[in-house]
Amino acid sequence: MDFSQHPEVAAWIAKAEALKPIFAERARRYDEAGSWPKENMDLLFEQGFLKLAIPAEFGGLSTEAGFAHILPHSVIEIIASACASTAWALTTQYHCHGLIAGLASHEQQSWLFKEVLDNGALMATVGSEVVPAQRVATGTESGTIQFNVEFRKTEDGFVANGTKGFTSGAAASTFILYWALAPNTETPSEGLVLGVMRADDPGVQFLPGWEEVIGIRASLSGPTKFDNVPIPNASVLGQPGDYVQKHPYLFEITYATICLGIAQGAFDFVVKVFNERPYLAEEDSLKYTLGEMSSALQATRASWWYAQWLYDTGRFGEGSLAALRALHQAKTTGMFVVTKAFDVVGTRALFKFNPLERAWRDLRTVSLHTRESQLMGLVAKAEITGDRFAKAKYGYRIAEEQRKNWSELGFPELDR
Repeated sequence: MDFSQHPEVAAWIAKAEALKPIFAERARRYDEAGSWPKENMDLLFEQGFLKLAIPAEFGGLSTEAGFAHILPHSVIEIIASACASTAWALTTQYHCHGLIAGLASHEQQSWLFKEVLDNGALMATVGSEVVPAQRVATGTESGTIQFNVEFRKTEDGFVANGTKGFTSGAAASTFILYWALAPNTETPSEGLVLGVMRADDPGVQFLPGWEEVIGIRASLSGPTKFDNVPIPNASVLGQPGDYVQKHPYLFEITYATICLGIAQGAFDFVVKVFNERPYLAEEDSLKYTLGEMSSALQATRASWWYAQWLYDTGRFGEGSLAALRALHQAKTTGMFVVTKAFDVVGTRALFKFNPLERAWRDLRTVSLHTRESQLMGLVAKAEITGDRFAKAKYGYRIAEEQRKNWSELGFPELDR
């Protein structure tokens, strides 16, 4: 494998590095206020970062994979080292680009990507139906993700009803990508569908709750209620089940890069402290710890690069499995680094004018995004059975000839 950077990738990485001091200076303010990092997102749009996850055909700088490309992932890692909430906000945008790139028609892609490039339109993808304040949640024996909100057919489209639990960035967005099951289907494997709605529709109500969270506080990731929100036929992306059966990319590499970036930021602060307090370097135990942290960061970065390489070469099943391993390693490394950073820096690490306390809270929050037992269960199952199905987290593989399109479900007007 060639680890050298393409000149274009290197140039954008340098641009992202130049933003780190700006974002780091604002990070505490956004964190304490729990407010959307608007200045940062505006700056990212002005400098062209939103186009990094848009396919070149539509004026961007990415491949047909959208967000699942090394350039946006590398930028996310760098930004996370300065402000994790901003990295999370940009990740949400990139994920929407990837969903549109992989599921939407050419006409839909042209319209939505033009809104981003011309107007800086922000997007949110709302799938999770876990409501944090709800003490009891329903699940399935298989542990796969379920979607129970209403997606009811009307004469000219659908209406959405229900509550989504974690809707990162939705309250600051122009468009929301709403996840549901197509009528007359029962599982995500056969019927998962995404529809695009306006975030400013009067039926969209952003609920309180995220102000109680301890990390990634500026991401506006609270719940949202949908009350008869219209989704026109023209705004439904692809065929039922396409995300599980057709779209090969997962979000796990991106989350791995956020964990890695937060850890790298904490490590960089520790190195700064060593340089400001040279006597620390006289303690062998502290130097050993610094070496351990550095080694863990390298191993984790190599793991996500490997998963990225598998995806880039079209080995999607292996790539998805490698991405799950990379995320596990990134969570492990991240918590190790930010925790050891306290030991090295000492009591000064406890003060909020230093970034370690925030880094620990942000890393712990990201690490809980998907339960580790579920991720490792998927890895173990793939190792035991040899089945590398990229979307095992969402369901099971269906042979193409056994899938049902919109017409077969009774809605021929949606077949394009």
